[in-house]
Amino acid sequence: MSASGKSPDGGAVLPSSQNPLDGGRALSPAAGLMSSGLLRPPGARAETEFRARCIHCGKCAEACPYGSIRMAAGRMAGFFGQVRNTPYIHAKSIPCWLCMKCPTVCPSGALRPVRDMARADMGVAVLLKNRCHNWVGTVLCRTCYDKCPLRGTAMVLEGGDIPAVADACVGCGVCEHVCPVDAIVVRPDAGRRTASNVDKDAGRRTASNVDRNAGQRTAAGKADDADAMPGRGGNPA
Repeated sequence: MSASGKSPDGGAVLPSSQNPLDGGRALSPAAGLMSSGLLRPPGARAETEFRARCIHCGKCAEACPYGSIRMAAGRMAGFFGQVRNTPYIHAKSIPCWLCMKCPTVCPSGALRPVRDMARADMGVAVLLKNRCHNWVGTVLCRTCYDKCPLRGTAMVLEGGDIPAVADACVGCGVCEHVCPVDAIVVRPDAGRRTASNVDKDAGRRTASNVDRNAGQRTAAGKADDADAMPGRGGNPA
């Protein structure tokens, strides 16, 4: 945690004792979407390889200037076996601000030494339309879009006004952290692309492509797609 106890957007961050994964308050209603595992730091390899390589040194946590990375310690918190003392991020409390300081200090290669925030590949944000202001009310909310570190590529404005998650999302969790109605949750998906695929797909979708494609969709088409794909922007639920 930073010395001021504030996140870069000026909001308060929760102490470790209030972290749901540390045995504090109950998980959010969207926690089921996190069932694919813990949200790992930027550059994490596929979970099986990550656990095999991680030496539990905590150097990534030490390098994090925001206190985003915590070590999964304690049987009482439900951490056992290879999961114990491995780094994870609870985005709702303190997201990853993509400073990219942690991958380069990892001595075991559990974190790929990436420097580009667009290649962090931690997971994918899922937008819950049954909670989002833009879907259930008359309020036009762009908080997630405004705070996204990769605004314009990872979080875009669909049709010019409605925030949507694009393929470039790296799962940093900033949108989950700032959403006022808990309408976004990050699904951990570390290593969902291999290193070679990350290289190949680095420029997979530009903001202009997203905007152009969004502009080609009619209002009726958007409604139909939203019902079929709760994650919006092509993300799975």
